[in-house]
Amino acid sequence: PIIFDREQVRENLFLDPDTKLLVTVARLAPQKGLDTLVEAAAMFNGDEDLKVRWVVAGDGPLRESTEKQIARTGAPVTLLGRRSDIGDLMNAADLVVSTAVWEGQPIAVQEALSLGAAIVATDAGGTREVTGDAAVITEVGNAQNLHERIKLLLQTPRLYNALKANALRRKDELPTLEQTIDSLLAVYQIK
Repeated sequence: PIIFDREQVRENLFLDPDTKLLVTVARLAPQKGLDTLVEAAAMFNGDEDLKVRWVVAGDGPLRESTEKQIARTGAPVTLLGRRSDIGDLMNAADLVVSTAVWEGQPIAVQEALSLGAAIVATDAGGTREVTGDAAVITEVGNAQNLHERIKLLLQTPRLYNALKANALRRKDELPTLEQTIDSLLAVYQIK
Protein backbone atom coordinates (compact mmCIF):
# COMPACT_ATOMS: atom_id res chain seq x y z
CA PRO A 1 0.00 0.00 0.00
CA ILE A 2 1.08 3.56 -0.73
CA ILE A 3 1.40 5.67 2.39
CA PHE A 4 0.71 9.40 2.11
CA ASP A 5 3.66 11.59 3.06
CA ARG A 6 2.67 15.25 3.57
CA GLU A 7 6.29 16.40 3.73
CA GLN A 8 7.17 14.58 0.50
CA VAL A 9 4.30 16.29 -1.33
CA ARG A 10 5.43 19.67 0.00
CA GLU A 11 9.04 18.92 -0.93
CA ASN A 12 7.95 17.95 -4.48
CA LEU A 13 6.31 21.39 -4.70
CA PHE A 14 9.56 23.05 -3.50
CA LEU A 15 7.92 24.52 -0.39
CA ASP A 16 9.87 25.50 2.68
CA PRO A 17 8.42 24.47 6.06
CA ASP A 18 7.10 27.97 6.84
CA THR A 19 5.07 28.31 3.65
CA LYS A 20 1.32 27.69 3.88
CA LEU A 21 -0.02 25.57 1.02
CA LEU A 22 -3.35 26.52 -0.53
CA VAL A 23 -4.80 24.02 -3.02
CA THR A 24 -7.50 24.60 -5.60
CA VAL A 25 -8.74 21.81 -7.85
CA ALA A 26 -10.51 23.28 -10.85
CA ARG A 27 -10.88 23.28 -14.58
CA LEU A 28 -9.25 26.47 -15.85
CA ALA A 29 -12.53 27.86 -17.14
CA PRO A 30 -14.60 31.02 -16.55
CA GLN A 31 -16.94 29.45 -13.96
CA LYS A 32 -14.04 28.70 -11.59
CA GLY A 33 -13.23 32.32 -10.68
CA LEU A 34 -9.52 32.12 -11.42
CA ASP A 35 -9.20 35.89 -11.78
CA THR A 36 -10.47 36.25 -8.19
CA LEU A 37 -8.07 33.51 -7.07
CA VAL A 38 -5.04 35.26 -8.56
CA GLU A 39 -6.14 38.66 -7.26
CA ALA A 40 -6.59 37.29 -3.71
CA ALA A 41 -3.25 35.47 -3.89
CA ALA A 42 -1.44 38.62 -5.03
CA MET A 43 -2.56 40.31 -1.81
CA PHE A 44 -0.12 38.02 0.04
CA ASN A 45 2.82 39.64 -1.80
CA GLY A 46 5.01 41.37 0.74
CA ASP A 47 3.09 39.95 3.70
CA GLU A 48 5.84 39.35 6.23
CA ASP A 49 3.52 37.55 8.67
CA LEU A 50 2.28 34.89 6.27
CA LYS A 51 4.03 33.21 3.35
CA VAL A 52 1.75 31.22 1.02
CA ARG A 53 1.98 29.18 -2.15
CA TRP A 54 -1.30 28.59 -3.94
CA VAL A 55 -1.35 25.67 -6.37
CA VAL A 56 -4.07 24.98 -8.89
CA ALA A 57 -4.53 21.42 -10.12
CA GLY A 58 -6.35 21.32 -13.43
CA ASP A 59 -6.18 22.52 -16.99
CA GLY A 60 -8.46 24.27 -19.42
CA PRO A 61 -9.01 27.12 -21.85
CA LEU A 62 -8.00 29.92 -19.43
CA ARG A 63 -4.51 28.56 -18.77
CA GLU A 64 -2.71 31.16 -20.88
CA SER A 65 -4.67 34.17 -19.60
CA THR A 66 -4.30 32.95 -16.01
CA GLU A 67 -0.54 32.53 -16.48
CA LYS A 68 -0.38 36.12 -17.79
CA GLN A 69 -2.33 37.44 -14.78
CA ILE A 70 -0.02 35.54 -12.41
CA ALA A 71 3.06 36.98 -14.14
CA ARG A 72 1.61 40.51 -14.18
CA THR A 73 0.66 40.48 -10.49
CA GLY A 74 3.49 38.36 -9.14
CA ALA A 75 0.88 36.29 -7.31
CA PRO A 76 2.30 33.25 -5.45
CA VAL A 77 0.29 30.86 -7.66
CA THR A 78 1.50 27.79 -9.52
CA LEU A 79 -0.60 26.12 -12.18
CA LEU A 80 0.14 22.40 -11.88
CA GLY A 81 -1.91 21.18 -14.85
CA ARG A 82 -3.71 17.86 -14.72
CA ARG A 83 -2.77 15.72 -11.76
CA SER A 84 -3.45 12.18 -10.63
CA ASP A 85 -2.56 12.91 -6.98
CA ILE A 86 -5.42 15.23 -6.01
CA GLY A 87 -6.01 13.45 -2.70
CA ASP A 88 -2.35 13.81 -1.75
CA LEU A 89 -2.37 17.50 -2.66
CA MET A 90 -5.48 18.10 -0.56
CA ASN A 91 -4.02 16.13 2.35
CA ALA A 92 -0.84 18.23 2.19
CA ALA A 93 -2.80 21.50 1.97
CA ASP A 94 -3.15 23.92 4.82
CA LEU A 95 -6.36 25.06 3.09
CA VAL A 96 -8.40 23.83 0.16
CA VAL A 97 -9.96 26.80 -1.62
CA SER A 98 -12.77 26.99 -4.19
CA THR A 99 -13.26 30.30 -6.00
CA ALA A 100 -16.12 29.14 -8.23
CA VAL A 101 -18.45 31.73 -9.77
CA TRP A 102 -21.11 29.10 -10.34
CA GLU A 103 -21.18 25.49 -9.36
CA GLY A 104 -23.44 22.50 -9.80
CA GLN A 105 -22.20 19.71 -7.59
CA PRO A 106 -18.89 20.83 -6.02
CA ILE A 107 -17.04 17.51 -6.35
CA ALA A 108 -13.62 18.85 -5.31
CA VAL A 109 -15.17 20.42 -2.20
CA GLN A 110 -16.83 17.11 -1.34
CA GLU A 111 -13.50 15.32 -1.74
CA ALA A 112 -11.83 17.88 0.53
CA LEU A 113 -14.55 17.29 3.15
CA SER A 114 -13.97 13.55 2.96
CA LEU A 115 -10.29 14.16 3.74
CA GLY A 116 -11.02 16.43 6.69
CA ALA A 117 -9.51 19.47 4.99
CA ALA A 118 -10.00 23.05 6.10
CA ILE A 119 -11.99 24.69 3.29
CA VAL A 120 -12.67 28.23 2.13
CA ALA A 121 -15.20 28.43 -0.70
CA THR A 122 -17.28 30.97 -2.54
CA ASP A 123 -21.04 30.89 -2.09
CA ALA A 124 -21.64 29.42 -5.54
CA GLY A 125 -24.35 26.96 -6.50
CA GLY A 126 -24.77 24.15 -4.01
CA THR A 127 -21.51 24.71 -2.16
CA ARG A 128 -23.10 26.06 1.03
CA GLU A 129 -25.57 23.16 1.10
CA VAL A 130 -22.77 20.62 0.70
CA THR A 131 -20.41 22.12 3.27
CA GLY A 132 -22.82 23.27 5.98
CA ASP A 133 -20.63 24.66 8.79
CA ALA A 134 -17.59 22.73 7.55
CA ALA A 135 -16.25 25.56 5.37
CA VAL A 136 -15.76 29.28 5.52
CA ILE A 137 -18.02 30.72 2.83
CA THR A 138 -17.12 33.94 1.01
CA GLU A 139 -18.79 36.14 -1.58
CA VAL A 140 -18.37 35.17 -5.21
CA GLY A 141 -15.86 37.45 -6.94
CA ASN A 142 -14.74 39.30 -3.81
CA ALA A 143 -10.95 38.84 -3.73
CA GLN A 144 -10.47 41.07 -0.68
CA ASN A 145 -12.96 39.07 1.38
CA LEU A 146 -11.42 35.79 0.19
CA HIS A 147 -7.94 36.98 1.13
CA GLU A 148 -9.08 38.15 4.58
CA ARG A 149 -10.86 34.87 5.34
CA ILE A 150 -7.85 32.80 4.28
CA LYS A 151 -5.50 34.93 6.36
CA LEU A 152 -7.76 34.78 9.43
CA LEU A 153 -8.00 30.98 9.27
CA LEU A 154 -4.28 30.48 8.77
CA GLN A 155 -3.51 32.73 11.74
CA THR A 156 -6.18 31.43 14.14
CA PRO A 157 -5.43 27.83 15.14
CA ARG A 158 -8.65 27.45 17.15
CA LEU A 159 -10.85 28.33 14.15
CA TYR A 160 -8.67 26.30 11.79
CA ASN A 161 -8.83 23.15 13.93
CA ALA A 162 -12.60 23.50 14.43
CA LEU A 163 -13.07 23.75 10.67
CA LYS A 164 -11.09 20.55 10.09
CA ALA A 165 -13.13 18.72 12.74
CA ASN A 166 -16.36 20.00 11.17
CA ALA A 167 -15.23 18.68 7.76
CA LEU A 168 -14.78 15.17 9.12
CA ARG A 169 -18.18 15.31 10.80
CA ARG A 170 -19.85 16.73 7.68
CA LYS A 171 -18.52 14.02 5.38
CA ASP A 172 -20.46 11.47 7.41
CA GLU A 173 -23.67 13.48 6.97
CA LEU A 174 -23.49 13.63 3.17
CA PRO A 175 -25.17 11.01 1.00
CA THR A 176 -22.98 8.26 -0.41
CA LEU A 177 -22.56 7.82 -4.16
CA GLU A 178 -25.03 4.93 -4.08
CA GLN A 179 -27.62 7.02 -2.20
CA THR A 180 -27.21 9.85 -4.71
CA ILE A 181 -27.66 7.50 -7.67
CA ASP A 182 -30.76 5.95 -6.06
CA SER A 183 -32.23 9.44 -5.54
CA LEU A 184 -31.57 10.41 -9.15
CA LEU A 185 -33.04 7.19 -10.46
CA ALA A 186 -36.13 7.74 -8.30
CA VAL A 187 -36.55 11.30 -9.59
CA TYR A 188 -36.37 10.12 -13.18
CA GLN A 189 -38.33 6.94 -12.34
CA ILE A 190 -35.72 4.79 -14.04
CA LYS A 191 -35.93 2.00 -11.48
